[in-house]
Amino acid sequence: MTSVKKSRATFIGVILAFALPVIGAKFVLDQSWYQGAATNKGTMLVPPIELGETLNQRLPEGWNVALIADNECGTPCEQALYAMNQLDIALGKETDRVTPLVFSKEPLAFNLDNTPMVQAVYDSAIIARLSDLPPHQLFIIDPLGNVMLHYETYANEEQMRAEAKDLLADLRTLLKLSRVG
Repeated sequence: MTSVKKSRATFIGVILAFALPVIGAKFVLDQSWYQGAATNKGTMLVPPIELGETLNQRLPEGWNVALIADNECGTPCEQALYAMNQLDIALGKETDRVTPLVFSKEPLAFNLDNTPMVQAVYDSAIIARLSDLPPHQLFIIDPLGNVMLHYETYANEEQMRAEAKDLLADLRTLLKLSRVG
C-alpha cells in the first residue's frame, strides 16, 4: 500500500471514529429506544398548579403532602391517610419540614384519631384552586405554594404501600435539593 492510500485510510478511519457514535446516537434517539432521565416516581404536573400567595399563607409553613377528601372516606382514602401518617414518621429528622394535610370543604364525617400526624384544613378556595388535579390523589405542595407531583391512591394495602414508598423517595429528593422550606 502506498503512503497516499495509507493516509487516506487513516483519514477515513479518523472521520468514521468520530462520525459513527454521533450517527448511532441520532438513530437511537429517533427510534425512541432511549428513555429520558426522569427520576421522579410520581406524576409531574407541567406546569405546576400555583396556589398563589394568599392561599399559600393559609397552609402550614414548609412542605405539605396533601389529599382532598370528601365526607365519605372510602378504603383508598383511609389507606392514603395512613400512608401520609407513616410518611411523616418515615422522614425521620426531616419530619419538621413536612406537614401531612387533608383538605375538605366542611368538617369531616370520619375521625382522624388513627392518623394523629395528619391535619385537617377546611378551605373551599384551596379545593377550587386544586380542581385540575385528578380526584382522590396524594400530592406534594412546596413552600412557595406550587403543586408539582401527584400520586395515585389504592384500596389495596400493598399497592398503597408501594405508592407511599415512591412518594417518600420523591419527597426525600426534593427536601435534599431544596433551598426553601
